[in-house]
Amino acid sequence: MTIKKLCIFFSICYFCTNIYAQTVNNLGVNYTIHSKSLNEDRQIQVFVPESYKTTDKKYPVLYILDGQRLFPFGVSLLKSNTHFQLTPEFIIVGITNKYPDRFGHFIDIEKRFLKFIEEEVISYIDNSYRTSDKRILFGWEYGGSFVVQTMMDKPDLFDAYLAASPFPLDNKIEELDNFLSNNPRINNMLYFSVSPYENQVNIGTKKLDSLLKLKAPKTLNWNYKELENEEHLSTPYSTIYFGLKKFYGYYPELQFNSLEEFTKAGGLNYVNEYYKKRALDYGFSSNLSDWTMFSLTRNAIRAKDYNQFDIFINEFKETGFLERIRINRSCLIADYYLENKQYDKSIEIFSLLADKYPNSELPLIGLGDNYKSLLNNKKASMYYRKAEKLFKNKSN
Repeated sequence: MTIKKLCIFFSICYFCTNIYAQTVNNLGVNYTIHSKSLNEDRQIQVFVPESYKTTDKKYPVLYILDGQRLFPFGVSLLKSNTHFQLTPEFIIVGITNKYPDRFGHFIDIEKRFLKFIEEEVISYIDNSYRTSDKRILFGWEYGGSFVVQTMMDKPDLFDAYLAASPFPLDNKIEELDNFLSNNPRINNMLYFSVSPYENQVNIGTKKLDSLLKLKAPKTLNWNYKELENEEHLSTPYSTIYFGLKKFYGYYPELQFNSLEEFTKAGGLNYVNEYYKKRALDYGFSSNLSDWTMFSLTRNAIRAKDYNQFDIFINEFKETGFLERIRINRSCLIADYYLENKQYDKSIEIFSLLADKYPNSELPLIGLGDNYKSLLNNKKASMYYRKAEKLFKNKSN
């Protein structure tokens, strides 16, 4: 066999091997349910979080209407949110619909679609999976209007109702007014949003917003958001994201983007209350997280506000967070003391880090910089040489 033929032979073998190694990328599980309520077969999609198979805990469930289009986004959002610890894990159920049947399902005065969800879908999911008593319902457009109607018809069926560009709402305002008057202690969450450029949709959402401002009981956790950079077709994605963020408001570690935002929120009193509420709702420690303490301190550094920076360090130091956060973050804090000529405080932190991280040259360089500023060139050279030796050893 010639070299050319050998090359062709091995190329074919390699190509076939790679084809054989390919697998189908499935996104959850599809089920077909025969619905007695609708007198037809209906498909639902289910995705469970990564920990489902390795734990015995129960999970909240997010039900997404028009799952044929929006279920994959819900899965992507779950993966992102749990990776960055923005929300707890939850099960996602996509309820598949099709055009033009979806319009009739969502506005059916006989409530057959609601009956299908309550008695057949939820029942099936609760019997097949480990579910908690927390449920969230999301819908867009006519599905969004269906979500609002469901809150009135079955307020206890879901804990949170998320509606993107809900339409039509005009014909529901009077019914909503009566519902709010007759349910003074409703404690669900209603989150609805819209693009500012949706014409008839905006009319209904603004009426609902005005009604809630006047009549909503204090126990109803509601929020209306105009999504400036969205359009009718894109509002579902922002609505699911911000709606879940609102529902799980006390779950993430607290972070502020600036000192101004921190002060406006209520300062450290607000931060401490946030963590007490977080502990109560989700079982976390009521102590401030290391990330919160560091990010607050970093905001002061960025604002070049030494007094606030020093207040934070004195407040947080006893927690030992300087030893737990990443070394580059601790060095940033020690460097800021050096920048403000607080040499004793800077040396104290760098010395602590040098003991904790004997294989890192960063605190040694920091100590050298301090002693150089103090004109103690002998000590500065000693620490620089130690840092250089460590660096060379790592390079080798």
